[in-house]
Amino acid sequence: MARERKHPRRTRRRGRFRFFYKLISLVAVVAAIVTACVIFFRVNEVKVEGNSHYTAQEIIDASEIERGDNLVTLWTWQINQLVGSKLPYVQRVVVGHTFPDKVTLQVVERTVAATVEGNGRQWLMASDGYLLETTKQNQGIAIVGLEVVDPQAGQPMQVSEADQSKGEAIVPLMEALDQAGKLSQCTQFDCSAASSILVSYGIHQLRFPLHGDYAQMLNLFQAALDSGKLPQGEARVFDFTVSDSKVFVQNPKQSAQPEPSASPDPDATASDAPDPAASQSPDPEPSASTEPAASASPEPSATPEA
Repeated sequence: MARERKHPRRTRRRGRFRFFYKLISLVAVVAAIVTACVIFFRVNEVKVEGNSHYTAQEIIDASEIERGDNLVTLWTWQINQLVGSKLPYVQRVVVGHTFPDKVTLQVVERTVAATVEGNGRQWLMASDGYLLETTKQNQGIAIVGLEVVDPQAGQPMQVSEADQSKGEAIVPLMEALDQAGKLSQCTQFDCSAASSILVSYGIHQLRFPLHGDYAQMLNLFQAALDSGKLPQGEARVFDFTVSDSKVFVQNPKQSAQPEPSASPDPDATASDAPDPAASQSPDPEPSASTEPAASASPEPSATPEA
C-alpha cells in the first residue's frame, strides 16, 4: 500500500515539470522570433506618399530613418513627433511596414486656412489652429481683432488670457465651416466683439457665439438660404447669438447699430417680429425703444422655421 501511494506524487511532480518545460519552450520561441526580426528585418527602401509641400527626401530626413535601421522598432508616434517638429505643414505621418525591408511614409499635409497677426507679423494658419510660417501677403481668411502671443511655426496658436474664449472658438468654427463646405467662401473672421465672432461669407455676414453647436447653426443658415424667402443678391446678417434653435436675419444697416440695440429681443421669435411694411408707414406708432422698431427685430419673412 505504501508503494502505491508514492506513484501519484511522482505523477504530480512530472506534471509540474511539464508546465515549466512548456513555459521555457514558449520563451525560447519568442526570443528566437525577436532575434530574427532584429537581425534580418532591416530597412532597405523608404517610400513617401501624399507629400506636396515638401520633397520626399525632406520627409525622410526629418523622420531620421536610415538604411539598416530595424524595421520592427520604427514607432509611428516617434516619427510623427520628429517630422511634425521640423516640418510645420505635415499634420501626421502613417507608417507602413512591408516585410522584409520596405517602409512607406503616408503624409497628410496641412493647408493654409487663415492669416493672423502675431508679434507685428502676419502668420499663415491651418484649420486645426497650427501656425505654418510668416507671410507678407494675406492668404485664406483674414482674422482681425485677435493677436497671437509668442507665435512659433509648427505650434498651435496661443492668445492672451483675455482672448482665450475667442481663441478656443476659432478652430471648431473653422472645422464646422470646412465640414459644411463653406470655409473656402469665408473671407474674414472679425473677433473685435467681446462675445461673438462675425464671419464674412460672400455678401452675407454670420454672427456666431463663442460656444455652441456650429454644425447646427450652419444647417439653419443653409435652410435660410434654401427657403426662397431672402431677397436675391441682397446682403443680410445671420445672427446665431440670440437663440440656439433659430437664426435671426437682419439688414446690414440694422446690424450696424450698437450691439445691444441691434440684437433682436432674446424672447422674440419669428412670429413675434413686426411686419416690415408697418415700419414704412408715414405715421408709425411710437416704440418703447429709442431705436426704430425694425432695427430691433428680425425680418419675419427671412427667418426660417427652426
